[in-house]
Amino acid sequence: MSAGSDELPLASRTMRLVARTVDYLLTTALVLPLWFLAYHYIQTKAADLPTTVVRTAFLDVVFGRAGEAQRAPLEAVDGLWGTTKTLLLLLILAHLLVPALYDWFMHARFGRTLGKIMIGAKVVPVGTSAQAVRGRVPVGAWRAGRRTLVAVVVPWAALLLTWYEVALRQWGTAGLFALLTLIGFLDPLAVLGPRRRTWHDRTAGTVVVNVKLLARGWSATRNASAAVVQGARGASGVVAQGARGARDRWQSSRTTGARPQDPNRPGEG
Repeated sequence: MSAGSDELPLASRTMRLVARTVDYLLTTALVLPLWFLAYHYIQTKAADLPTTVVRTAFLDVVFGRAGEAQRAPLEAVDGLWGTTKTLLLLLILAHLLVPALYDWFMHARFGRTLGKIMIGAKVVPVGTSAQAVRGRVPVGAWRAGRRTLVAVVVPWAALLLTWYEVALRQWGTAGLFALLTLIGFLDPLAVLGPRRRTWHDRTAGTVVVNVKLLARGWSATRNASAAVVQGARGASGVVAQGARGARDRWQSSRTTGARPQDPNRPGEG
């Protein structure tokens, strides 16, 4: 296991999909409050719209601007629609930036997201040894950025732009973004080759390691080493005990004045 990443236990496709799903749900939960705030803001503006239109039209009539009074409702509705589109674009940007920053920071700093921590997986550069995986392997900002670009930015941007274009009834552009979305979200399924690398793994030069299996291997190695050490200690204890017994017998024979009989010498008489 110390030869390199070719011999490391790799995370399966199912493990990686579970981790990716957990991360998607987490980042979506972080952005959802912004949607509720935006909806409340638009609802408040819409509720105030009749009052605003009536007040503006009344003032225009009073000051002799009849033409502007007629255009006041349309301008108010256009303004509300412009505000709605601006908020929608900001929400799309938040849906893109939050997952991207989360994915980039967690991989660059720790080599794993919360989803990967939950399933016991870790991202390491190709060629990392098993001993190095136990520590904090520096994936690096540039390498993590390439992973995030392919794995998060492309599919999320395409998905959100697809939804935006559908809302605007721009069907041709929506179809193009939908195709990019499909390709992007197929990336986590593309766990190909003996190293089980996806497209973003190949772009960044990384592999995803199953640290749970790796920990079991370390435990087995430690247990085997402990057994060898214990066996050596037991053998040395037996040898030491035999030596102490021989010494004690020799000292006892000197104390009593007895001389050990040589088996090759004939006895007296």
